[in-house]
Amino acid sequence: MLATAALVITILWLQRDAINDIGFVGYPGVFFLSLLSSGGFIFPVPGVASACALSLTLVPAFVGTLNGVGETIGETTGYAVGYGSRAAIEQRRFYARAKRWMDRRGTLVLFTLSIIPNPIFDFVGIAAGSTRYPFRRFVLTVFTGKMLKGLIVSYTCSFGLSLLPWVN
Repeated sequence: MLATAALVITILWLQRDAINDIGFVGYPGVFFLSLLSSGGFIFPVPGVASACALSLTLVPAFVGTLNGVGETIGETTGYAVGYGSRAAIEQRRFYARAKRWMDRRGTLVLFTLSIIPNPIFDFVGIAAGSTRYPFRRFVLTVFTGKMLKGLIVSYTCSFGLSLLPWVN
């Protein structure tokens, strides 16, 4: 996974002039890569790495915003899977614990895990859906965390990586 992320960053950095020339294509690319990375359970797409790389040539605020929106929409698939498979999940041992966590600390758990780049958020979304965590609150909380993460990543990469002598 780390090698794939490094490969995506390298390819996008090498293509930075082409991306700069057609910047209007780069922004939808950020959105769709972010959507695929958070909505795809099977096919891992390095959405954070692509947002990082594209923030070197595109406006970091737009990159971070599109990354947050795309990831939020993608995370609703996990919620939907959990919502639809509640009957099967209720039979599992962890369900009672997940229900207590979502009832007591759902907003904190969702926000904390959505702002940190991690691969386990799909399971948290499934847990939120299966415990019938309110969908509006789920979307608002995840959107806030993903938006902040997207902005932090894009600005950090834009300013941090641009300090490296070989990036300019």
